Amino acid sequence: MSEKTFKILVAGHFGAGKTTFVRTISQIETVNTEKKTTLAEEKAKKETTTVAMDFGEYTNKYGHKLRIFGIPGQERFSFMWPILAKDTKGFVFLIDSTDTSRWFEIPKQLKILMKVSPSAPILFVANKVDLPDAMSAEEVRQKLKIPPHIKVIEGVATDKNMVEKILDELTEEILKRNPELKEI
Repeated sequence: MSEKTFKILVAGHFGAGKTTFVRTISQIETVNTEKKTTLAEEKAKKETTTVAMDFGEYTNKYGHKLRIFGIPGQERFSFMWPILAKDTKGFVFLIDSTDTSRWFEIPKQLKILMKVSPSAPILFVANKVDLPDAMSAEEVRQKLKIPPHIKVIEGVATDKNMVEKILDELTEEILKRNPELKEI
């Protein structure tokens, strides 16, 4: 990858909105590996699930091409997490702010991703804040005990402007940690 190209990983639990996030922002036709859900508790939430990855590209206002990979959320696909996390410059971690039932998947995923790319900034996104009963970013922070030095922001994966702002904010964090990339 050239220095103007960043690999971004969109992570999160099952149903958090990862595939939607990638599809909303991609400037190319997305690659996805959606299959019908097979487990009853998953079928109740949605009809399909990512089994390997989603992929899209977006060139941001800084002129950086973001190669955006969405990972599958369920533990049974966790073998993909370290493969996709390799060489990641930054993480967007989506959390469904309307439903805590899958939040138990978050700690293991975070541990694996951060082990592979420990210096990559992570931006937590309380997704689906446009829906009734959504928690605020601060409520998500408190419930998940996310330390104050880590950013937690509100988002809507179906809103292109919000997704652009999320990726711009993550790019700014990447550039703070990698000042040499500002000069390209």
